[in-house]
Amino acid sequence: MGLSTFDIFKNINTENNPNLKVLTDEELHQLQATLLDMLVDLDNFFQANQIRYSLAGGSALGVIRHGGFIPWDDDVDLLMPREDYEKLKRVFSKQMRMKYWLHTPENTDGYGLGFARIRKKGTICRSRDDIHNKECGVYIDIFIMENTYDSAILRKMHGLLSMFCGFAFSCRRFFEFQDLNLSLIKGNVDAEKVFKKKIFLGKLFAFASLDDWTRIWNKVNSMCRNMDSYYVTVPVGRKHFFKEMYNREWACNMERCDFTFDGKTVKLSLMKGVKQYLQKMYGDYMKLPDPKDIEKHVVLELKL
Repeated sequence: MGLSTFDIFKNINTENNPNLKVLTDEELHQLQATLLDMLVDLDNFFQANQIRYSLAGGSALGVIRHGGFIPWDDDVDLLMPREDYEKLKRVFSKQMRMKYWLHTPENTDGYGLGFARIRKKGTICRSRDDIHNKECGVYIDIFIMENTYDSAILRKMHGLLSMFCGFAFSCRRFFEFQDLNLSLIKGNVDAEKVFKKKIFLGKLFAFASLDDWTRIWNKVNSMCRNMDSYYVTVPVGRKHFFKEMYNREWACNMERCDFTFDGKTVKLSLMKGVKQYLQKMYGDYMKLPDPKDIEKHVVLELKL
């Protein structure tokens, strides 16, 4: 096994972890309803402030393949160009702070994630990322589409530096939460080997705090200021800098799409090149996964 832990966390054995809660079908449906209410509310806010965004990841796949949520999906991902994300930070508190928290890698102490989250006040959806977080409402993730250089040499340097900082951040985070992480994969010998390697490497990067590494990575990712660059990239996405590089023309231009849930259809935003995006992310994206490969929906605590 390599040092990638994404799939390990997606397939945690809950039998050895009594503190983990597997969502029932009813709870999943209620969570999806809450997420859609948030999406509609945030979409109105984004449109009023001319903030571009696109459904992303499984949320974009759900619209194209299922007309709404993937039936077993339990979260929402958005993509947002860097300049729109900066605008979001400027206007969010004044207009939306009564209903939501905005957590960002650069401004939220103790956050420890490379992307932003908007969380609904008055709810709880506590995951492994929120073990010490008091503001752990139901959340929507916002991944930033960063500018990168037109020069192939500078783009390569940008990507390698980003990936190094991302790796250091990930290892430092494993070291920070080593007891929790090891408890989640108790009994999985192969996963334990990977986790212990990352914890060891994380100790080497402990000369800086997790907050410091979060902010360093974010600063490196945003270092290109060319808002007309040919490519944009999502360095903190699951495939990282080079495998999540997209043509700005189709990734940053949005159109409205229909999103249907419980017989109700709403308009949301989707990048014009969504098919190119999904092909790059998933390959044959219209093919349904094998039922045995569908992940469990696991939380530490849920209150809607």
